[in-house]
Amino acid sequence: MPINKLFTKTALAVALATAASSALAELEEITVTATKREQSVQDIAVSVSALSAEEMQQAGIDDAKDVAVQVPSLTVNRNLSPFAAGIRIRGLGTNQNDPSLEASVAVVVDGVYLGRSGLGLSDLVDVERVEVVQGPQGTLYGKNANAGVLNIVTSGVNMEEFEARLEASAGDYGLQKYTASVSAPIGETAGYRLSGSVHERDGWLESGTGPDQNDRSDWNLRGKFTWQPTDALSVNLIASHVERDSSCCGADTTISPAMAGVLQMKGLEVPENDPLDYYSNNDYPLAFTLSADALSAVVDYDLSFATLTSITAWNDYEWASSFDGDRTELDLYYVDDAYRGESLVQELRLSSDLDGPLQYLAGLYFSHEELGRGFGQPVANFGSDILAVGTQVHPLGPAFAMLVRPGDSSTIDNAWETDTFAAFGQATYTFSDSWEATVGLRYTAEEKSADMYVRADSTATGIPAGAFGPAGPAMNIPPLIAALYAPVDDSFSLEDDSVTGMASLTHFVNEDVMVFASIATGHKSGGFNGVAGAGAERTYDNEQTTNYELGVKSRLFDNQLEVNATAFQMLVDDLQYLRQQAIGLGTYVANEEDEGTIKGVDLNFAAAPWQFLKLSGGVQYLDNDVFSGASRWSSNLAATLMAPVADGAAYLRTDYNYASDHAVNPDVPDFVQDRETVNVRAGWRNEDWDAAVWVKNATDDVYSYLRTVPAAMTGAQQDWLAEPRTIGATVSYQF
Repeated sequence: MPINKLFTKTALAVALATAASSALAELEEITVTATKREQSVQDIAVSVSALSAEEMQQAGIDDAKDVAVQVPSLTVNRNLSPFAAGIRIRGLGTNQNDPSLEASVAVVVDGVYLGRSGLGLSDLVDVERVEVVQGPQGTLYGKNANAGVLNIVTSGVNMEEFEARLEASAGDYGLQKYTASVSAPIGETAGYRLSGSVHERDGWLESGTGPDQNDRSDWNLRGKFTWQPTDALSVNLIASHVERDSSCCGADTTISPAMAGVLQMKGLEVPENDPLDYYSNNDYPLAFTLSADALSAVVDYDLSFATLTSITAWNDYEWASSFDGDRTELDLYYVDDAYRGESLVQELRLSSDLDGPLQYLAGLYFSHEELGRGFGQPVANFGSDILAVGTQVHPLGPAFAMLVRPGDSSTIDNAWETDTFAAFGQATYTFSDSWEATVGLRYTAEEKSADMYVRADSTATGIPAGAFGPAGPAMNIPPLIAALYAPVDDSFSLEDDSVTGMASLTHFVNEDVMVFASIATGHKSGGFNGVAGAGAERTYDNEQTTNYELGVKSRLFDNQLEVNATAFQMLVDDLQYLRQQAIGLGTYVANEEDEGTIKGVDLNFAAAPWQFLKLSGGVQYLDNDVFSGASRWSSNLAATLMAPVADGAAYLRTDYNYASDHAVNPDVPDFVQDRETVNVRAGWRNEDWDAAVWVKNATDDVYSYLRTVPAAMTGAQQDWLAEPRTIGATVSYQF
């Protein structure tokens, strides 16, 4: 549906329902911690889209990609593995294919920054609220919040009474998912909460060589303990464990005629070469595994004039990814990659009690992060069929044999360390009942070091400059394995400091309408390429953002209609991105030389015109010269219709998400697509029970997250596809 028609119909539906309503309803007020205080989302001069626990349950939100269906400014794309996923806000962000590349969207869980975005992309279980904070948040969050923040808040301990919730889901592709949570007080001063889930599902990408790809076998467990010995002191301890095991992430492959010929010669199946048919063969198994442990302690102490907060957090995780590089039955190229990470975070904050015209927040932050890759084991290997295909496909023809031999491999042993120190403060002064101003500053100092060892083992000679006379290459061409994984045995270090800040002016027109203007900056330090890039290309520079906003937030018609709109312009300097190597093989992290601009308008609304009807939606217009894959128009619309039945209510919820034409890979500009997703959920619920049937991607829209450039050595092209239509049922009981 064209974007103008969608929102014309939405506005008409809201108007008619409001005029005809005989039983009024009110919108839920959502309290957020985007400013590291508990405040209404309607009272802060920050663009935030917040989803409550009730909203997530009604929409059937399981993970971050489901959140993106509800928020037009948010996109979550994946390719090689969940740890290579790209989280973007307003079109800014990048896939983390190189482990040294940090995200531009900070992922924060219960106040703790996660060093890798992939740690936040597991199932969302027992979550109280998800906040998508848009624009750079360099003052309060600092580290890697150039585009915004995905802030996840899990449910707290019930200190008053026992509560529990059980949920079970079943569906096609063998889906079985079970979640549970329980919370209760312990005496008068303490309490606990336990929650967890098990998620099993068969693969949905069909394979003719073994089990279908993209299955899941995940589980997680979280425990919380709260101790409040006095009215002034509160101690919260959180421990969690996540296990993931899947055949992720399969891609649909279009093969070259040379590859088809070798398949025929071997008597193997030749695929139909439909890049969007959810069919792919492999001769090497796909696997993604993750094991992650986290501990945190949050201590709040009321000093009467302010609250002192201490957050101490530790995270330890390891993940591995193996995949068939050519994704066919040919023995061409496969990868076995292993990683390990650890982080320690300490934050201290002093927050005023919000009495009087001046409110302030000041803090200190420290983090230590370690990341390792390879551990001296072979990572990439070329197989026995590489010459049979490569000599026919590669422009060098038979001379391709000078670049690669079966058995060529690369061995990696890389380690990165980062220490971050920061001091920050933010203050808000209320001049009158209708005017307030906020200013903030953050000083950040980072020390980074890397010990990198990459060895390329090849029996190929490479091609020296001038090997074929004047028509030959003008420079030496190394063996292919050395081009993909550039050899290095060296140590690197850098020191970086920055000052980021924000300022905003807010005017409360009346108790229902506020307008604001703000400016904010963000900074992301540079780093060291872990795989490709030679010489000076091993190091890349920091990235900076400056964002200007004008916004309005309103609640109208006795709290039946909420309309928020923001116009923004963000300047991005020295953008960090993945660049193709000059020889056409492999990528490395580099900086965009020209300053980029992202500007647009974001509008969202929520309406409760009738006690049996709720509507919400949003639309974003984006003019983006930073990332060519960003849609100019994106939108969502959700409608929930309810009717009293028996001792509860029957309901029907429909979610629609749209993204206009966009390129999924700047290097494949001729492949553009739009995206339309429709999710439907119908059921019955009361205070205790909720039973529903649902369908996700009801129209079975086929969408590619990423299409690669045809590989020079095989001619193959790969598409990582969104999930097809899925159906299922969910039953939950709480008491």
